[in-house]
Amino acid sequence: MNKIRKRKFNTYYWTCVVVAVCMIVFSNIDWDTIFSGLMASTFIPFYTLDERGAYAFPDGDEDE
Repeated sequence: MNKIRKRKFNTYYWTCVVVAVCMIVFSNIDWDTIFSGLMASTFIPFYTLDERGAYAFPDGDEDE
C-alpha cells in the first residue's frame, strides 16, 4: 500500500512540475508567480499528507 501511495504522490509532483513548465512557456504570467504556485502546490501536500515529509521535516519537540 505504501508503494502505491508513494507512486501517487510522485505522479502528483511530476504533474505539478509539467504544468508549471507549460505555464512558463505558453503564458504571459510572471515566472515568479508560477514558481511560487509550484512550490506551494508541492510542499503543502508533501509536508501534510505524504509520510516522507515527516522524515524530511522532523518536529523539534521530538528530539527533547
